[in-house]
Amino acid sequence: MRWSDLDGRRLAIWGTGREGIAAARVAFGRGIEPVLVDDDPVAGGARASALLGPAVGVVPPDDPSVRRAEVIIRSPGVSRYRPELAAARERGVVVTTAMALWLDEHRDRPVLAVTGTKGKSTTAAMAAAILEAAGVPVALAGNIGRPVTEVSPTDPAEVFVVEVSSYQAAEVTTSPRVTVLTSLAPDHLDWHGGVEAYYRDKLALIATPPFGALAVNGESTVALDRTAGHPDRTVFGPGGRVRVEDGQVVVDGTVLASVSGLRVPGAHNVTNLLGAVTGVLLVTGNAPPGAAVSRVVREFRGLPSRCEHVVTVDGVEFVDDALASNPFATATSVLAYPGRPLTVILGGSDRGVDLGELAGVMARLRPPPRLVVMPPDGDRFDVLGGGSSPLPVRVDDLEAAVAGAFEVTPAGGVVLFSPAAPTPPGQGGYQERSRRYRAAIAGLAGR
Repeated sequence: MRWSDLDGRRLAIWGTGREGIAAARVAFGRGIEPVLVDDDPVAGGARASALLGPAVGVVPPDDPSVRRAEVIIRSPGVSRYRPELAAARERGVVVTTAMALWLDEHRDRPVLAVTGTKGKSTTAAMAAAILEAAGVPVALAGNIGRPVTEVSPTDPAEVFVVEVSSYQAAEVTTSPRVTVLTSLAPDHLDWHGGVEAYYRDKLALIATPPFGALAVNGESTVALDRTAGHPDRTVFGPGGRVRVEDGQVVVDGTVLASVSGLRVPGAHNVTNLLGAVTGVLLVTGNAPPGAAVSRVVREFRGLPSRCEHVVTVDGVEFVDDALASNPFATATSVLAYPGRPLTVILGGSDRGVDLGELAGVMARLRPPPRLVVMPPDGDRFDVLGGGSSPLPVRVDDLEAAVAGAFEVTPAGGVVLFSPAAPTPPGQGGYQERSRRYRAAIAGLAGR
């Protein structure tokens, strides 16, 4: 389904966040007057009035006008498994997303989609940076920040790099020309209703023929297993077509660039670079110029709240990894500082994701890391301690966690805020926790 298919149809847009507002702008621009829906119609109405005009109203999900809709565009935060949407589908209502509409609109354009449990934002940003360094006009959009609705089908870009979350992928019915799958591990189980549904929804991005090319991280066993039947798959990483040999990025046996100067820390970011190189290779048909890859290695500084260096106070480095909202991401991040004394700040909402893999990684770290746990988590993270590792210390809030971590981390060590859990309700998103983390560090520096 494309936007042109919505002309003359009764449309509801559920969600008044950034993507919902962007979708509403497109609808109004086409002469469609959608019903805007939000679980909090007062707050949603205030946002809509400020951004779309005072005459725009917002209704709750049980409003009769929603039931009369023929098409519902849901925002990513609105689970496709909500009873109201399930009932709408049973009535024959088409439930879709702005991402699904955009991909269908761009089915004949060179789209490089990046998805995965973790690493997708960095991989997408690196891919766009490599294309730019190679002189290829590129548009970067999607879950990384710029809604795809702001990218027109007539955009002059030669390649569209789009980050796609599982929330966005669930309704997709058009496979992009190229997809990079960075990893697969349990996440967002509360939204999807279980790990199998999460994997199915994530892989909906590549499930519809005609299939595009697929690049898969060879270090992700689950990703390899779940895509084994794909007809056009390229593996990157150890043993793959694109890999690192003797510190060099190698494509089909040809050396492109050294990774020794990569500014973002950790082996996982080397893998992200390989995913970006593979995506560019598949979407353009040629390996990117070595000079372009080398430039990204030298200049790419990473993205906010992803193993981001904040400051060093009295010899202690503070790192913001607030976006690490599941144990899989934290397990990757703690390996980025080998051999250094490490204190990890953890805690948030419990999505029911198993901590076993993270516990195994923590147990292998030397020296053993110190762990500080914030509310609402109580003893859930105790599984990460024991043996040679001290049990987690529980504190009252993030500010106390920063102070406590600083006290127990020696000079030369790292305080890593990598929560392994999403932000609790009522505390904003990861950006707000990042802000609070940095403010608490500033207080230490001032003291």
